Amino acid sequence: SGEDDWIGTLILDAGVITDHGTESIAQLPRLTHLRLRQSPIGDAGLAEIAQCSSLLILNVPRCEATAKGVAQLAELPGLRNLRLGGPNLTADTAAAIARIKSLRNLHLIGVPIGDEGLQQIVSLPKLQSLYLDDSAVTSEGWDWLFEAHPGLHVHVNQKHLDRDPVTTDGKH
Repeated sequence: SGEDDWIGTLILDAGVITDHGTESIAQLPRLTHLRLRQSPIGDAGLAEIAQCSSLLILNVPRCEATAKGVAQLAELPGLRNLRLGGPNLTADTAAAIARIKSLRNLHLIGVPIGDEGLQQIVSLPKLQSLYLDDSAVTSEGWDWLFEAHPGLHVHVNQKHLDRDPVTTDGKH
């Protein structure tokens, strides 16, 4: 409602928001940070969220969306951080993410992207940080990544990679 125009951050770590509930969220004109941890947001829900033009940070680690829904997030002009996971996300999700040109930080959970998908994702012009948990990237893919993009901050399965230019003590 008009009375909710002050909301900039909405974090729901418990409880469930459905696709229908995202219609109300999309109407928050100052929303910059949205985290829906336990919500099974599908393609229709991501379409609603994509109408939140002020959104900078989106965290939906257990969504029900597909690559088609993720592609709609390219409509967000300033989306910087995306954390995404869900059983319906396939290797095709990489191409959808590669359309979100404003992304700086990306964390994918259980999305089975491989070497080709990795190449699509790291083509993002502003990408600074990449976290991949349970991907299908091969050792050859990682070798390519660190040769082609030596300044990218990378975590794999919740761990810093030894070849990452930022060490565990934060120094380059």
